[in-house]
Amino acid sequence: MPTPIKSLSGSQTIISPWPKWNENKPFALALLLVLSFLIVFLMVKTGQSIRETAEIGKPEPFEHQITIDGQGKVMGTPDIATVSMGIETKGGTVAVAQQQNTDTMNTLVNRLIATGILEEDIQTANYNVYENNIYNPETEMYEAGGWVVSQNVTVKVRDTSRISTVLDTAGKNGATNISGPNFTIDDPSVLKDAARGKAIADASEKAQALAKTLGVRLKKVVGYSEWSDSGYPTPYYDYVRSDMRGMGGASPDMYAGSNEVTLNVSITYQLAD
Repeated sequence: MPTPIKSLSGSQTIISPWPKWNENKPFALALLLVLSFLIVFLMVKTGQSIRETAEIGKPEPFEHQITIDGQGKVMGTPDIATVSMGIETKGGTVAVAQQQNTDTMNTLVNRLIATGILEEDIQTANYNVYENNIYNPETEMYEAGGWVVSQNVTVKVRDTSRISTVLDTAGKNGATNISGPNFTIDDPSVLKDAARGKAIADASEKAQALAKTLGVRLKKVVGYSEWSDSGYPTPYYDYVRSDMRGMGGASPDMYAGSNEVTLNVSITYQLAD
């Protein structure tokens, strides 16, 4: 039983819960073993924590990793197109050439809006003014030939079925140069997400096959990167029934085709020991 311990004054007696060694040797021995185990356990955990802390931020050795590339491709139908069109005018003075250019461009823009193009989808791309110097072979010198003003606008067509109408309107209302259309997808994020899923699945399948061939096991993903490689095919323009050289003939048929969105990924796997 517990041994009473008297205080120095002798007035009170404190009973210790721990038996003396010679009173209960089995219990004392078991207690000593438990304390020794706890000390060793704490020392091991402390050492492990120190080692883990030292390893933080250190890259995994290359011999414990494999890196696999994957690619995903999806096709989408373009839902938007841009057309660049410009007007060039000439005049004896800058003011005259500018006024002619402004009047013609304003008429063109109003006619485009009348076809359903939104005003905010028409943007001035550039505006140039320069002197028209003409070479005289008799004097072998350049002579002043008035001034040239050129202005270009970029038109966004949200209804691709109206491309031909837009081109026809430009040709009939003073446009002296037209380029495009460039077909694109207004919001490619959905297609990009789909391409990413395919690319990751492709990389994962390759990694599993390679791990099986090498006789190793994949543990977890420790690195990831991705990059786009989207190619936009050139649409086919049917000019057989058109005469755009006169800038006002029959409008050509336009084929939007399809756009391919490609996403590449690189995934690094840690190998199990």
